[in-house]
Amino acid sequence: METAYPYLGQVMNTTSNLIDTENQSNKTFYMMTSEEQISYQIAAIFNSYVLPTEIFVGLVANVVSILIFFGKELRKMSSSVYVLAVLFADTGFLLSLIFVWLEVLGYRINHMSGVCQFWVYWTYVCSYLSVWYMVCITVENYITICHPTRIKDMCTPKRARIVTVALAVGPALLYSVSLFSTDALYHPGAEQDVCNSKPEFALMNGIVAYIDSILTLLVPSLAMTLLLIAIVIAIVHSIRIKRKRLLKGSKKQKNKMVKCPQVRVAKMLFALSVTYLILNLPIHVIRLYYLLRPSQYNEAHSMSTHEGMIQLVFLHLSYISCSIKFFLLCAFSANFRKRIRKCLNCFPYSPVSNGFATNV
Repeated sequence: METAYPYLGQVMNTTSNLIDTENQSNKTFYMMTSEEQISYQIAAIFNSYVLPTEIFVGLVANVVSILIFFGKELRKMSSSVYVLAVLFADTGFLLSLIFVWLEVLGYRINHMSGVCQFWVYWTYVCSYLSVWYMVCITVENYITICHPTRIKDMCTPKRARIVTVALAVGPALLYSVSLFSTDALYHPGAEQDVCNSKPEFALMNGIVAYIDSILTLLVPSLAMTLLLIAIVIAIVHSIRIKRKRLLKGSKKQKNKMVKCPQVRVAKMLFALSVTYLILNLPIHVIRLYYLLRPSQYNEAHSMSTHEGMIQLVFLHLSYISCSIKFFLLCAFSANFRKRIRKCLNCFPYSPVSNGFATNV
């Protein structure tokens, strides 16, 4: 199954095609080689168990995180605006994966006309916003660590809200072409309708595909990598001169900086950026490989079973990055843990009586 949109192609080729394989007869399964049978079984586990786990655990965790960040204490910081934005984007992307999981169950809703166009559009907007809001988080942390004197000017909630809304406008307009350039078209090989790009819009979709690859793959990955390297260098440099600052009597200034809210959340922002980059870089490299590989090679050489399994594993790693932010926030944000404890304390607790009166 081919599509003009490369990232959507990753989802459809590594999931939908494997679903088609699962729907084949047992006789076809036994005609496979041993390597193909193992790959088939692994793919079935990913599609039937791993995918829904990633979706529903991620949805619950993200919704809880969103509710926590709407609290007054966390809402005052500019970094919270970006974290909220990326949580919304990740939640939207996980919702789009529900259609993929429904196809595993035999409900091909995403291949229906109308749903197809919306699914393509929604998936691309959410994936675009997710990566660029992570870039914003990395930039925020870069300013905090490398340029602390500019925190008050650059890291404000108002500025963060403006940037968040401005970033949402771009993909909303760019990917709107998918609303009329894609549709559920009859595929002779599949003998059924398949969500795909319309032939008459092949050139336009190809242009959008390359623009998408630059905007959601090359530029943000390079930007985040360079910013994280700069942050690490700044941290190492800060550790080296730590004793010198204390000896020169700058302990008071240091304590003042530690009290700054942005400085306190720097560790949490750094963890979010590094984790996102580690989990998404493998699938980004694969996307670049297939995008830059000559089309003649793609036509003459179909993806091998080994390549398909590697791609499937890396694709699910990128899904995990949309599901684990709650756990990263719990691990690296004291304020987040504090808010969770407060919420848990709101639930009434009645100790089990063992025959003695209990004073509450």
